[in-house]
Amino acid sequence: DLYPDTAGPEAALEAEEWFEGKNADPVLISLKHGYIPGKNRDLKVVKKNILDSKPTANKKCDLISIPKKTTDTASGQNEAKLDEILKEIKSIKDTICNQDERISKLEQQMAKIAA
Repeated sequence: DLYPDTAGPEAALEAEEWFEGKNADPVLISLKHGYIPGKNRDLKVVKKNILDSKPTANKKCDLISIPKKTTDTASGQNEAKLDEILKEIKSIKDTICNQDERISKLEQQMAKIAA
């Protein structure tokens, strides 16, 4: 075959199916008569966009406190690694909160300019 069937524009799986671990071969099309585009496909949104809900401007970030050690059997090395990871998570949460506040202020400024 000089022009074998090739992968077409239609997806074999939806994103959610792929995230669930499913797999499928691509939907093949023939190029015997050249590429003929199909009808326009609309993008369908299955899940709600989390960016649609804006956080309140002066909302204080709720940080999860670092839990106390409750097991005496855990090794010192594991506890040290856990403490390091928890400190890193707290640092990341602080950064996110600061960026969230900054973004809220910038959105307010842009709203004033646009008005």
